[in-house]
Amino acid sequence: MNGAGAHDVFKFLRFALPMRSDTGFAVEADEPMGVQKSGLKIVWTPSNPTDIVTFPRMTTLTRNMPGHVDENGVLWHNASVGKFVSIAPGMETLWSCIKGAAEKHATRNAVGERAVVHRQMVNGMEKVVMGTYSYTTYAQYMTRINNLGSGLATLPELSKGSTVIIYADTQLLWMLSAFAAWRQGLIVGTIYATLGEDGAEFGINQSGCSMIFADGKLLKILGKIATKIPKCKRVVVFKPEDMDGDSVAKLKAAEIEVTPLPGLEAAGAEKPAKETPSSAEETAVLMYTSGTTGNPKGVLITHANIASLVAATHSPTSALGSYITPGYRYLAYLPLAHIMELAVEVALFSAGFTIGYGGTGTVTPKSAKMLQPEEYAGAKNQLGDAAALQPDIFVAAPAVLDKVLIGVKKIFSELTGLKKAAVDDGLASGFAKFDSGDPSGGPSAACGLKPLITKIAFGKVKKLLGGKVKVFITGSAPLGVEVQKFVQTVFGCPVRQGFGLTETCAGTCITLPSDNSPSTVGPPQECACIKLRDWDEGNYRNADLDDKDIGMRRGEVLIGGPMVCTGYLENPDMPDKEVSAKNKEEFIVIDGIRYFCTGDIGQFTPQGNLQIIDRKKDLVKLQQGEYVALSKVENALKSSKFTMLPMCYAKSTMSYSIALICPVEAALRAVPGAEGRSLKDLCVDPTVIKAVEADVQAICKAAKLASFEIPKKVILIDELWTPENEMLTAVNKLKRKPIEAKHQAQIEAVYI
Repeated sequence: MNGAGAHDVFKFLRFALPMRSDTGFAVEADEPMGVQKSGLKIVWTPSNPTDIVTFPRMTTLTRNMPGHVDENGVLWHNASVGKFVSIAPGMETLWSCIKGAAEKHATRNAVGERAVVHRQMVNGMEKVVMGTYSYTTYAQYMTRINNLGSGLATLPELSKGSTVIIYADTQLLWMLSAFAAWRQGLIVGTIYATLGEDGAEFGINQSGCSMIFADGKLLKILGKIATKIPKCKRVVVFKPEDMDGDSVAKLKAAEIEVTPLPGLEAAGAEKPAKETPSSAEETAVLMYTSGTTGNPKGVLITHANIASLVAATHSPTSALGSYITPGYRYLAYLPLAHIMELAVEVALFSAGFTIGYGGTGTVTPKSAKMLQPEEYAGAKNQLGDAAALQPDIFVAAPAVLDKVLIGVKKIFSELTGLKKAAVDDGLASGFAKFDSGDPSGGPSAACGLKPLITKIAFGKVKKLLGGKVKVFITGSAPLGVEVQKFVQTVFGCPVRQGFGLTETCAGTCITLPSDNSPSTVGPPQECACIKLRDWDEGNYRNADLDDKDIGMRRGEVLIGGPMVCTGYLENPDMPDKEVSAKNKEEFIVIDGIRYFCTGDIGQFTPQGNLQIIDRKKDLVKLQQGEYVALSKVENALKSSKFTMLPMCYAKSTMSYSIALICPVEAALRAVPGAEGRSLKDLCVDPTVIKAVEADVQAICKAAKLASFEIPKKVILIDELWTPENEMLTAVNKLKRKPIEAKHQAQIEAVYI
């Protein structure tokens, strides 16, 4: 075998066994290695056919399945069938996690943040120019945590077990405040910034919290509800510059103390207090979920719940095990009031990562809050958060990657000639590489047309996110197959889906980096197991495994294991029969394992992965008795070139469904006759709507939806649904009732 052949062997082994020797590959037979991936067998052929050789007793690398279904129909991670991961000594609580990390990684950078160097109003919106990252070491970070914790110990309204709510956007001071609270055995309550006045008032009162941490942005809401939160005795404001103004005056008028965080930190430095952390089984977090209707629910999460997830994430055989490396960087911009971001940060802090804080409006240079050079000359060449930090792991909601796809496609669409041909060829070869099972990402090494040009073009795009991303993880909603292939090709690394809920500490499942299986969320992590419960109404049953047309177990997803939360908070002074019923019905014990009943419908693939295929609450029975799964239709709609964000809508009094679509503006403008017109005009233009409807129906047919599932009519929405306009939850899930109410007139006009 010549040098090129040896290099090909190395490359294959590198993507098949990423940074580990325990991935579970076996070798068989005395044959030459040939080229294909079929089922679970991965067979290698070198790029040069003359390099085919015979290895002693080796031909086929057979990968163990990611997950394993036991004799009771329970799906486990293949590395821990029938057992859950053990929590490492000294990492049983969130306080011990950060304390141990600070001792072990004292001189490493723990956190970083960027200062705003210029602010300017543009069309009624504040936009900014950001500076470079400045960093704080683990030792320095721990000093601040100890000081703030000691400061909290001086407050008369707090005692061990009290709840303090953090009401703020994601930023460095958020986790600093949380760790300080856990140091003193306090419960950290979280409320989504997008829940508004009613949600904030409900959460504060139901939790009985006497103190709130707040940033300047959300201080305004607290000022408005100051007279309605009688148990709150103090608001600690993150930054001194936010201490003045009408909101502070309203809080003080309601006899609520307003204290600057730096002052509390300084008081603690002068009078150090003994740490009084909670035990592993005590509550660490009271997390209010946004929900889609009604009041938010307070989910009670123990230290042990999150610690078990941390242990599973750190396991060498986990999806992220090969990426857990001290000194790696992570961009924190998703809402910390949601369990996914909170759990990720605790896990990465525990491993000695550097957490750089950013914002959804500043991730890239083209993000909504970033000033552009034509708006301000000083904005030229400024970097987004990702490019400035250069993260190694990138976690995103699918909606974020959808925007990445649209933005990169726009960049590529402006190329011409040889550059365009090279990029098109690189994308085609990368998609083929994905389909072959190679998880390493990027175009093939010999993508045909000017591979150097392709590499340069893709490299420029990769630099938008720093150029060092080694894996993308998505969650909170399904990831489109095209998006997965595109991002994996352009950024040259695995793009994987995860699945979980607030009630199960988010990271229940993550697809393994070596597994390109699309539309799956992988096996359970080693802190979880999954059982499917028959749902006869929707015709999903475990017996579907024996149906030759289906061949897979199907049913409602039940998640079991040590990361399942305690339940929902019930306050006797604010009784809620629905919450009481949920605590009894949604948390059950089977064979000694406590499960949460998710309401999601899943199936186990032959490879041992979980696929989410439906949702019980999303099922609508049409006039003729057929059931339409709204989320299933929406997943298909996402593949339309016209779709930015879709919602399927149906009523039981009608024989068909319709689609409401926030469109991709550039695609609408490509419709003949659409040039030079406003988005609002395009969204009501019959010719444009007809073009969108034709594409939607073709896409849905290609996705093999039944005729009754395919939307017959389309409504185009000229204002994108966002958490800010309260059409989406904080993690970009549809709020169906508010969307329906806002667009009721449009719905009634076409749904006849």
